[in-house]
Amino acid sequence: MKKIFLIAASLYIFNSCTDDFAETNTNPLDIVNTTPEALLPMAIKKGYDASFEYYYDYYRRIMPWTQTLVPSTGNIDDFMNDGSNMNQRKDVFYGDHGALLTDIIYKIDQMPADQQARYVNIKSIATILKVYYAWYVTDVNGSIAYTEAFQARYGGTLTPKFETQEQLYDIFDNQLNNVYTAIEGANQSIQVKPGSGDLFFNGDISKWKKISNSLRLKIASRLMKRNPAKLISIATQVLSRDQISGNNESFSLRARRFTEHGNFNPIGFSASKPMVDFMGSNNDPRLRIFFQKNSYSKTAIHRLQAAGQLNTVAIPSSDTMTTNTKWRYVGGPASPYMVSVNHSRYYTSAKRTLNGVIYDTISKLQYRIWQPEYNSGTGNAIFNMLTFADYTLLKAELQARGLINTGQSTQLLYNTGIEASIQAYDYMAKEAVIEMPAGETTYSFPTSSEISAYQNASDVLFNPSKAIEQIIIQEYLNYFKQPNEVWALIKRTDMPNTSTALKLEAAMTNAGLPLTMPRRIVLPTPSANNLNYTNQINALKQMKDDPDFGTSESDIQGRIWWDKK
Repeated sequence: MKKIFLIAASLYIFNSCTDDFAETNTNPLDIVNTTPEALLPMAIKKGYDASFEYYYDYYRRIMPWTQTLVPSTGNIDDFMNDGSNMNQRKDVFYGDHGALLTDIIYKIDQMPADQQARYVNIKSIATILKVYYAWYVTDVNGSIAYTEAFQARYGGTLTPKFETQEQLYDIFDNQLNNVYTAIEGANQSIQVKPGSGDLFFNGDISKWKKISNSLRLKIASRLMKRNPAKLISIATQVLSRDQISGNNESFSLRARRFTEHGNFNPIGFSASKPMVDFMGSNNDPRLRIFFQKNSYSKTAIHRLQAAGQLNTVAIPSSDTMTTNTKWRYVGGPASPYMVSVNHSRYYTSAKRTLNGVIYDTISKLQYRIWQPEYNSGTGNAIFNMLTFADYTLLKAELQARGLINTGQSTQLLYNTGIEASIQAYDYMAKEAVIEMPAGETTYSFPTSSEISAYQNASDVLFNPSKAIEQIIIQEYLNYFKQPNEVWALIKRTDMPNTSTALKLEAAMTNAGLPLTMPRRIVLPTPSANNLNYTNQINALKQMKDDPDFGTSESDIQGRIWWDKK
């Protein structure tokens, strides 16, 4: 399994310009005596401590937009018009993460040929990580500086050119393809081993080889609306090679104390009605992993009744999920219209206070899934990039669309993906040491009978006539801990929506005006004072030539190149 690694942020400090993509730091880090394998864990750590991304991008923007959570007091009137304080991913990449990965690759490229031959694996790992995060940045930014970025301190340009997203997709695919070939052709008996410095796979290069190949299909899936022929061409080669084949090969990072910062804390956010309604009605075992039971246990109801705070109600005889889901798991409406006292009881009369304790109908997020350190927790965080469940469900979707042929039935891929997702979230729950409700002391892991029952539930049982919709709903649920992928899924497929089995709400403002899910972040307006102004302004002009771009760089309803109408 992945190694736990604790490293202080103070181990590595590197100043870079993150606002204008220009390389302004021309003094190389003194890494003459630092080996690539020693730099690797530092580089990895810098990619996964972006606390402001969780605070703003995830909890307050993307997750409410995609209806995977709601604030505990409901969404405000213009929540889908606010894209402020987003895009920390760009700062992470053009800061320490991208710089350190570049340092690793540069150091290896400067070695004599016989030494380079010993560092194929470590260079491959650094390249995969750099491609992944650059792809993550362009996913909402569009054109970015990539091939010439981070080179100024090595004598390269201070004003790196920008590549278009179309160009970047070719570059990423070529680099990952080359990594696969390089690993395959390397003399493994002479390779320098990163050991525990490889926080993902402890130096198991066979797994990195599968990641380099499988990630190609994931990235290529974004081409579905722009260049399906290229998607098919890439998929054909990917499917003929080694791929992720189990949860133990997922591109996921297991880490301790990476999420200590208070910005990772998800307090104040609750379950959404669309998710809970679907998961509850189909007895999804992940429900108790995603969300906490609400306040209304039998004991709490007795107390409130005795105090005259609650009318006599029929109390369920059991608190088990299968018989009491509707009582203990309740999602909040996403629409701001429903926050008003006149339209929904969930944010008003469903809350009661007794002896200083607030009893709320709506279920909170399972906090430690997001921040294991919450309330003195001692568990581990799991960061998912590309899991076996992700990959299997993606293959199921593409095959259902007739774009690929995996040699397996779509139904088998679908059910395998569901099972892998439930098992992966079970693992996350155990690692996070999730908190249990009052009166319960032991986390109840999903049983094989629960998984089977869920796969045979009315809205989940595979139906070839509804295959695409069913698969996308499972992708949506599986991506719960990957908010950007939920957002991208809706943009790429237009599902789930208000008509699918998992029904998203048609959010309305209190003024009766429809709200539309944003499609990208606010892009920075280039400043003439920036060193790289010319390249910036030209890249922005090129993106604006796309009729789907929107009215301006600040238009979050506008679209990035891959998100074609």
